[in-house]
Amino acid sequence: MLLNQWYVLANCDEVTSAPKRVHALGQDFVLFRDAEGAAHCLSDTCVHKGASLSCGKVVDGSVECPYHGWRFDGSGACVKIPSLIEGKKIPKRARVDSYPVQEQWGWIWAFLGDAAEAERPPLPDFYPEYEEQSGEWRFARGRAQFDCNWVRALENGVDRAHAVFVHTDFGNPDSPEVEDYEVDDSNNRIYGAGSGKPLNKRGAWRDAIPDAREEREVEVQIFVPAPCIRIQMHMQKNMSQIIVTAYTPIEEGKTQLNFIQARNFLTDEKFDEDSLKRVYFVIEEDAIILKHLKPARVPPSLADELLLSSDHHGTVFRQKIKELEAKGLAIDADQQSRDTECVRVIPSPLRKEDPSNWVFKSVPMREAR
Repeated sequence: MLLNQWYVLANCDEVTSAPKRVHALGQDFVLFRDAEGAAHCLSDTCVHKGASLSCGKVVDGSVECPYHGWRFDGSGACVKIPSLIEGKKIPKRARVDSYPVQEQWGWIWAFLGDAAEAERPPLPDFYPEYEEQSGEWRFARGRAQFDCNWVRALENGVDRAHAVFVHTDFGNPDSPEVEDYEVDDSNNRIYGAGSGKPLNKRGAWRDAIPDAREEREVEVQIFVPAPCIRIQMHMQKNMSQIIVTAYTPIEEGKTQLNFIQARNFLTDEKFDEDSLKRVYFVIEEDAIILKHLKPARVPPSLADELLLSSDHHGTVFRQKIKELEAKGLAIDADQQSRDTECVRVIPSPLRKEDPSNWVFKSVPMREAR
């Protein structure tokens, strides 16, 4: 699990003036909106006596601890301690970590790490169909979970060879070969494309997508600093399905998927249920396999598994992650699981600006190599 990345923590409409607890990178966070409607993300544990802020309420734009009424604003600063005698100042250490938040594609993204604003990568911009809301596309969204490490989960999303053996809806057993292909690795994204003859569709989609069609091109992009994949399946000329999936590590062996399925065919709302059912069916097929992969994390070296040219896209991604881990950006999940006697938190950008006066220490990190 890596720091200094953007992660999806919730749908925008799930975050209101009532505190919402979410779990990512082995940590609890509280999401809420202030009086102006701006979304905020804080570490969920009160520095006073360890209560969960998400069990409290939002008062005057700040989240109030349910235990003793301490209030923390969107910056993480404590703005009220009811028990303080008039005239006494709030201690400087009365603050919790606050993380940058952006709203994009209907998702709440939080930057979980301590990089300064100038050092943070931008969010991906590769989904103009969603931003334009032109009416030509119909969008449906969902959420699922894999019982596996997030790198394993994301690699699976770009694995060309597995479709034949795992996915009954679009895998073609008569065409299992994967030709060598190029990968463009630039601007924080890893792009690859390929084509193949898919199986005939079933149900309502077969009425819209004829059996007699040419090979289907599929374009796949990974965005590294905000782990997500965009897959565009060109069913036939001027007819596409686009699935954007964001991968958020919950724990070392659990990964949350937030996805948006877009289509420019069968755009009536009545087809949403069927379209989502198809996506969930594919996810469940993957989940059965991913649950039993060994080792749980990808091995330390590429040589520890026999990777082929058909794995090229995922291998480039794996190398990127290994480079980030080598820089010391990976949480030591094993040490974190053993450290139960005190609270550890994801370090926020303010810790670099002002490293003093913090109650909780940062999570343990694996050594840079």
